[in-house]
Amino acid sequence: MGALYGILGDASEAEMTSMGARLSHRGETGASWSPSASIHLGVRGSARAVQRQAQGNLAFDGAIDNRRELGRLLGRPRPEELGSDDDAVLLHELVGTLGVEGLAQVAGQFAAAVWVPAKSRLILVRDRIGYAPLYFALDQGRVIFASEYKALLAIAGIPATPNRDALQTIHATKWTKAGATCLAGVYPVAPGCCVELEAGTMRSARYWDIPVRVVHEDEGRHAAHLREVFLQTLSDQIAPYSRIGISLSGGLDSAVMAAGVRHVAGPREVHTFSVGYGPDDRELVNAGRVAEELGTAHHPLVMSPGDLPGILPWMIWHIEEPIGREDVAYLYVAAREAARFVELVVTGFGFDGLFAGLPRHRLADLGIKFPAVRGPLEEFYDYTFRSVEPHSLLGKALRGSYFRGREFPAPEVLGAAPMSPFSGFSSGGNQPLTNFLRRGFLTLPYQSPVERLYAGAGVRMNAHHTDPRFIEAAFSIPDRLKIHGRTQKYILRKACAGLISDSILATGKSFNRLKHDTEMSEVLDAMADTLLAPALLLERGLFDPVYVGRLRQRPAGTAYSQERAYRLWSLLLTELWSQAFLDRRGAAPEVALPPIRSLETAAHR
Repeated sequence: MGALYGILGDASEAEMTSMGARLSHRGETGASWSPSASIHLGVRGSARAVQRQAQGNLAFDGAIDNRRELGRLLGRPRPEELGSDDDAVLLHELVGTLGVEGLAQVAGQFAAAVWVPAKSRLILVRDRIGYAPLYFALDQGRVIFASEYKALLAIAGIPATPNRDALQTIHATKWTKAGATCLAGVYPVAPGCCVELEAGTMRSARYWDIPVRVVHEDEGRHAAHLREVFLQTLSDQIAPYSRIGISLSGGLDSAVMAAGVRHVAGPREVHTFSVGYGPDDRELVNAGRVAEELGTAHHPLVMSPGDLPGILPWMIWHIEEPIGREDVAYLYVAAREAARFVELVVTGFGFDGLFAGLPRHRLADLGIKFPAVRGPLEEFYDYTFRSVEPHSLLGKALRGSYFRGREFPAPEVLGAAPMSPFSGFSSGGNQPLTNFLRRGFLTLPYQSPVERLYAGAGVRMNAHHTDPRFIEAAFSIPDRLKIHGRTQKYILRKACAGLISDSILATGKSFNRLKHDTEMSEVLDAMADTLLAPALLLERGLFDPVYVGRLRQRPAGTAYSQERAYRLWSLLLTELWSQAFLDRRGAAPEVALPPIRSLETAAHR
């Protein structure tokens, strides 16, 4: 992992130094330079990677997985000799030769700022999934950009003002709003896009799109092709690394990823990292089964509710948005442990979005197949995904039968505009479920903020869908092989047959959670007493204290329902985010991180 930052326009050395210091957790070495009087670039990373970029016309963060193929495309005499230290030079040459459209050929995660001196043009680009972060903001005619927006707040002219609409989206959907951040006036470079700045003008364009080219082959051929691409993608991704890690939950996706890595890694070290609440955590038990079957060096870890006051401020500081439940906190614990043992962590992120693995994808599939109940199913989908109340009797009945009175409304962010209407499931045309998945994947791959947890812990992460070959293979598979009868991710299970046992391939959707018991409720309440006191809520001006008071009504000795616990959790994250980025303008938390505890150590306490 690494970082880039810079200023288009006049800049002082002190400003560049301050920005670089805010990104020190992303790289051991830093440098800044000015290719011309109007552009100032900076990077952080390994000493050699920084040295290769300094004084050039490009600032780069990332890793290219198909550098040999790109070397051949560019006519390099010995493409087989290209290494990771050549990635920045290779990307610069690719853009110079083929233009930004050439970026569609790149496999891997990357962000870059490319200065074109002949045209005095700055190009900001980001990989197709958006795993490598990149943000920008305007300051009196200048453009300030950086891998994380905490570095932008090191510039005095960048205001620390909340984007209330973006905060409302998070509290309704649990994820970020496409094209925005929770800071007003700070914008992400969109995944798969470039932003070109020249002579006071700004233009954003997509350099890559998801092709939906469904191939009408039989099940066996689709499974064989997907398996081939999956294993080749993994082989390319892990090629430079001698020690590889997998973040292993108790579900199918990470098990498949671990099986694939074990299959292509040969004699290299393969480590798996799992986090749960204790020995009786089913997800930890399932992860242990996978690790034992594959023969990995397994690291089972535990996190308790008492760890949350120390973990959450750092988690939010790294992610930079008030998102993520305990599964994301678990990932941060696992990332910290992984940094001690491996050079790369690969994850199973993205399988759900590519192969219709989430419960809401089944709703979309049913709505597409049965138009008579499409409207109520869309209403129920919108309620579960965006907390929008259903209007029809059937929509209300679906909500009632599912939640059984346990639901609690999302908070209203004061001053936020109403969310736009749900656009509905795809209808008509060829392969409507696949096109629905494509729309969601292009809007915002929801896992992308998690990269910052790994970078903050000091380890690189990757995922299969940073390779265009895998995405193209996924979107060549017809709807009927994604949800087949009652089985979701059907073709993925078929493609991975033999890599791991059938019993593990039959695993359903699972979620890593803490125990939602009185201990967790008491920890949340203790945090809320400090962070969500009525006077502080009034001063902050984001939420109505009356709503928070109703939410916190809990009889003594009882636990919050899961829905209430998550509403309270999100409010706490928002206040932690506000303190970090509105009050302290991106300065690091002062709270100490709790120690990492192994399952074995915790069991003997």
